[in-house]
Amino acid sequence: MTLEFNLSQLMKGAVGETRSYEISSDEPIDLDDATASDIHGAAKFTLTNFGVVAAVHADAQLDLVCARCLETFRGPTAVDFEEEYQPVIDIATGLPSKTPRNENAFSISPRHTIDLREALRQHLTLAVDLIPVCRPDCKGLCPTCGVNLNNETCACEPVEETGPFAALKTLLKDVELETKEETS
Repeated sequence: MTLEFNLSQLMKGAVGETRSYEISSDEPIDLDDATASDIHGAAKFTLTNFGVVAAVHADAQLDLVCARCLETFRGPTAVDFEEEYQPVIDIATGLPSKTPRNENAFSISPRHTIDLREALRQHLTLAVDLIPVCRPDCKGLCPTCGVNLNNETCACEPVEETGPFAALKTLLKDVELETKEETS
């Protein structure tokens, strides 16, 4: 099984005809800040007046770096999408296709094959969290010494907040003290 399919027989058929295939790839796909591997799923190709529409469901394992503790971790993801593919060569004549081009469509190769890798790469990239976290309770790194707080504790002093809202925190402490004194 693969991510590349020869659809020459489908392209010789009638509009509306379909072919379904299982997809899989052991070859990882680079997603810039992550890597997708162990990709498997299903693809359904439907012939249209202008080319082929691929409806794809794919599951994959993502290798990510945690935004809090900077450790690598692996997590599952799934994508569902439809993409249009248009032929470069007219299957009936063997000449360049005169079908009006959709600038957003992918190309069907001159050998009448569709390669799902780029569409999968784009959709899997969109599936990656903007701030990937290895687990919801990840403690991250100590801002002073850089120790991974999930694995060990450090003896650093707590860091004073100096942001624009740090002064508000002291106001809240004053209010809490006043309410405690009134209830006493």
